Amino acid sequence: MKFTLTRNSADSYWNGVKPLPNEINVLHYHPQMAEFELLSILCTLHGFVTAFDILTGAETGSEKDADIISVMTAFQHYISPKMPLSNYTGSDKRTKPVGDKKVVPIDSNGV
Repeated sequence: MKFTLTRNSADSYWNGVKPLPNEINVLHYHPQMAEFELLSILCTLHGFVTAFDILTGAETGSEKDADIISVMTAFQHYISPKMPLSNYTGSDKRTKPVGDKKVVPIDSNGV
């Protein structure tokens, strides 16, 4: 799957070690895996941020926060408009029906 940078002005916020390419090709054809691979590639191009950093977040105004914002902004410039950025509305409700099945949480007791 190929992701194309949608805005040429994206370099104005990018503070990574390597410049952003116009196109990034990923191996996965499954949309969610392709998105994760794209995010991983952007972290690598940035040179500092890892997926773990994005999951744990950062203090507002810190260098780590600025780096995470940089990677996430680049991610949005590649992924939009190719795929939806979320399957949830602004009020955190699902936008896609699950079908006839009711979502059942995983039992934490392992039963």
